[in-house]
Amino acid sequence: MTKTEVIAEKFSRARACYEQNFLQFRSLNEQMNRVPTIAVTLTGGLWYAASIAQGVDTIIKFGLLVFAAISNIALTLSIYRIRDVMTSYLEKIKEYDPDSYTSGTPSIPTLPSLGNYSMITIYSSLMAAAALLSLIGAFFFYSPFTGWSRWVVFFLTLWVVFIILRGFAAREERGR
Repeated sequence: MTKTEVIAEKFSRARACYEQNFLQFRSLNEQMNRVPTIAVTLTGGLWYAASIAQGVDTIIKFGLLVFAAISNIALTLSIYRIRDVMTSYLEKIKEYDPDSYTSGTPSIPTLPSLGNYSMITIYSSLMAAAALLSLIGAFFFYSPFTGWSRWVVFFLTLWVVFIILRGFAAREERGR
């Protein structure tokens, strides 16, 4: 192979990788934008079933609201993971042609405090609020526990959720 052919092949390979990375990034962006819709639909349906449905046992209503909380927490974790993978694709896309790369940060931003993860943080805050409200509804309206045991189990549940989330955060920090 001549030097020109080697350069052309290298460029062709880099271009193919760029295009594939961008297609994958676009697909991840679609997935990320579906997560809040899934969370709203799931949470709304489970809340409706727990609050309006007649003839449903109280323990099932309790379970539905706890499941809504677990689902919102899991979706919050998944949306951060999707965003992290998207960032790795953005890094490779930027490597291909740094001069034409758009960072998404304007020179004079309208709200300078909103950064790369601001949309994810807003969505996640809303999903975390839905998870907390689901737990409160489960334990204070449909709890199979009574008296002081309700409080013990409620705070124990919050503590377990906190420990799990810290474990995920610590594992993520070790991985970086």
